Amino acid sequence: MYLRYIGLFLGTGLGGIVSGLLWLVPNGLMGGALGMSLSAGTLWLGVKQTREGATPSDPYALLTGVAAGLLGGVSMAAISVLFAGAKRQEFGPPVLPVWAPLVMGVLYGVVLLWSYHKRVTTRRPLWHTLLKACGLCFLLKAVATFIYVGLTEHHASDLKNLATVSALSPLVGAVPFALLWVLATAWLDPAWSLPPTVRQNGAEAVPIRS
Repeated sequence: MYLRYIGLFLGTGLGGIVSGLLWLVPNGLMGGALGMSLSAGTLWLGVKQTREGATPSDPYALLTGVAAGLLGGVSMAAISVLFAGAKRQEFGPPVLPVWAPLVMGVLYGVVLLWSYHKRVTTRRPLWHTLLKACGLCFLLKAVATFIYVGLTEHHASDLKNLATVSALSPLVGAVPFALLWVLATAWLDPAWSLPPTVRQNGAEAVPIRS
């Protein structure tokens, strides 16, 4: 079991790094830190589930997402500051203020742990979790990019170009991260496949098999 936990952290961390491989420093390192932090959240939910014999409540899962996302956000902010002086390519990620990775870490934590938590409500948990996670992360990053670029880059007054950048940005970071994180979690997380007798918020859950 402990080897599965170690594998879960390594797998999701590696998935985060791969999702940011285009700009390994700092984006790949930040993705790896976020991936492992969110796995701490799934591990916590799994331990609580094992102890109580029922899946955690929706509010508890959301609070766990906030906590795990904050841990990831702090880690990403530290990496961003550490490599702030690193040479950036002309086409690459901007240098972010400290608050940006903190906020995005919390939002990713809520979105991905919520998607993970709700897998127990469907008979096809893998596909439904992938669709939710990738779709929500796409929207999250697109909206965040639109707002951030629109507020910080005054020359980005062309609404069409701003919308194009906002739509393309998630495809080179957020969506690959969500995809790889869910796949690694489904493969390595001991709590992913729950027995049919486990209850969801006090009610009988449907059997879940991917």
